[in-house]
Amino acid sequence: MPEPGKPQEPSNTDLKAGICEFIDALVAKDPERYEDEFVHLLARVRELVERKLRMEGTKTDTRDFLGELLFTRLRRGMHLFLKSEDEVTSMRAAEWVMGVLFAVTTLSEFAKAFDQALIRSDSGTKDFNLAGRTDFISVEEVLQMLSAGKHVGCLSLEKGDNRLDIYLKDGRIFFLDPHHMIRRVMPGDSMRHREIPEAAVTEAQGRRAKEGVPILLALHEKGVFRRDELREVMRLFGKEVLFDFMREQEPYLFYYRKLQALPAYAEQYDLRLGVTSLLLEGSKLLDDWKQMLQVFPNPDAAIEPKSDMFVRMGDVALSVLEIKLLSQINGDTSPRSLVSVLGLPLYDVYQMLIKLSRDGVLAAAGGEQTLSGLTLSIEESMQEAFAALDANDDAEQRRNAIEAVLGDEEEEVPAASSALDRVLGGFDEAPKGGDRGVLDMLRKGKKA
Repeated sequence: MPEPGKPQEPSNTDLKAGICEFIDALVAKDPERYEDEFVHLLARVRELVERKLRMEGTKTDTRDFLGELLFTRLRRGMHLFLKSEDEVTSMRAAEWVMGVLFAVTTLSEFAKAFDQALIRSDSGTKDFNLAGRTDFISVEEVLQMLSAGKHVGCLSLEKGDNRLDIYLKDGRIFFLDPHHMIRRVMPGDSMRHREIPEAAVTEAQGRRAKEGVPILLALHEKGVFRRDELREVMRLFGKEVLFDFMREQEPYLFYYRKLQALPAYAEQYDLRLGVTSLLLEGSKLLDDWKQMLQVFPNPDAAIEPKSDMFVRMGDVALSVLEIKLLSQINGDTSPRSLVSVLGLPLYDVYQMLIKLSRDGVLAAAGGEQTLSGLTLSIEESMQEAFAALDANDDAEQRRNAIEAVLGDEEEEVPAASSALDRVLGGFDEAPKGGDRGVLDMLRKGKKA
């Protein structure tokens, strides 16, 4: 007999009966519906496996599919559980919650095991000439190696949320084919911007997965891009996805396939991108990204506004996108969550956040000291360079006037040249005569 005041623990018989009842309520199905669902399930699995074998899927495909499958069953089981004539006891409710939690926590692990088993089962038939992970060799080294060898083929990079196919020929990059777009808003001025409809992007990405049509070509067919701007748009979107891979901190997969000839669209829309110049540009952006992470170290942390944010906003000329960004701040908004809202890459979102932090509208998570000496963009670097050029011109005019009066005496290079040195590189002495050709071209570009 149990002691008074102590809860009575269920017997093994009661526990067994409760578990059996729970399972019966969860798996009970109509036979005809079960057969239809099984046929649908088999078709979905076959589609998933074929996409994985073609290496056209992402790592989240299996997880999403299993999530849809399991949660559909769990939802139906929950309905049956609530409609059951048996009494809804606390023990049965606890069993239900434990079953749901177990399914959620094991979902990613099960999907990972499924992918590994699939790859191992078919690894002997893959026609890859080179494959590996970026924790062993970086993608920059792989690109340099393939470029130096003048190879003709496709280098594919794959991570959890995207894949990029890089077509190479004659030592340069002919075409960049991202499977998912990381930008919907085209670069523009502060008051106007051009946004690609999200429905059009979703449809184009669907055609890329099913038919293999590059996303930007699909958007061109829909009338989103004109033919005369298509090649420049392809360069912009392709390079941004490549730089997004280069900034990835977690290791990701790459594999190279040798081709007899590039696809027709790669030959037709030759982007004419040099590997060395592209990697140099990516290296510069990677250095800038590391500086940005000092201001906002965690892309998933909530953004904090300043206490006098609205007062500061009245003193700052805000762009349309900056106003849209500030309207999303609600205490839980993170930089990464703004990517889908604004339709901009995470790199561009960080640039906007840092600018607003400099203006005193937002609080820098890494501290105000991280904002000092930070260059937001190449445009700011060029503005600093032009300012240094103007300072050098003024100094040279003064020096010529002094020499005309006092004679040709060597004078110390003014401090303005040091500003130019910081931007364009050090000079042992101020440029003179024909050595100012590059600087004159820069100045002409500024005036134009």
